[in-house]
Amino acid sequence: MVLETGDFVRINYTGKIKESGEVFDTTLEKVAKDSEIYDEKVKFKPAPMVIGAGHAIKGLDEGLLKMEVGEKKKFDISPEKGYGARDPNLVKVVPLKEFKKQGLRPVPGMRFEADGRVGKVQSVGGGRVRIDFNYGLAGRALDYEVTVEEKINKTEEKIRLLLEYHFPYAEPNDHEIKMTGKKATITLAELVKIKKEAIIGKHTATMDIFKFLDAVDGVEFVEAFKRPQKAPKKETAKPPAKKAKPKKS
Repeated sequence: MVLETGDFVRINYTGKIKESGEVFDTTLEKVAKDSEIYDEKVKFKPAPMVIGAGHAIKGLDEGLLKMEVGEKKKFDISPEKGYGARDPNLVKVVPLKEFKKQGLRPVPGMRFEADGRVGKVQSVGGGRVRIDFNYGLAGRALDYEVTVEEKINKTEEKIRLLLEYHFPYAEPNDHEIKMTGKKATITLAELVKIKKEAIIGKHTATMDIFKFLDAVDGVEFVEAFKRPQKAPKKETAKPPAKKAKPKKS
């Protein structure tokens, strides 16, 4: 069966800048290493998403429609359906003295944050610094290669996929999910409980559950804690017993 809007899937993909062929994102560890964008902190695995939910750029969302599980496909994405067109109004000129006040020495390529936006220094000269606050891939046509690895059908596993999307740092199989009628009782993985952003994650995950799952009318998060197990004491090796010296007669 072909995929439709609202389907829960996991996909592997590699995104490239069409003009240069440069890989900017991938779910495949080997591709990341070969392209020199590998980061040991990143978990390389199929990405969870709901088609049409805005979990991916518009062009990727649309490209998945009418694909089938196991199918591999390549398609182009225009800037308008990717990361948007470049906005010349987001290129700002800042006096060099503003950087000096903060003890910074700007150079081309340097990242700079101001008013909650991250920009990239384009040039420095004449006492002025030119900063581009456009997203790095804005205005770029993209190439994508995508494989649909799995489509999820069971309600519990759809919830697990949404938890994986909203809590990407946790192992999804560590979440406990129990359905009682139309109520979902969720015990999140231990790792989630120590994260400050877990409160927002629970809210957004719940909103997605209600939005995409008619089979669920209630969600309850259970805060369960287990006493940490004590590490077994290491036995220290005893020195060999001294042999008794023979008595002199």
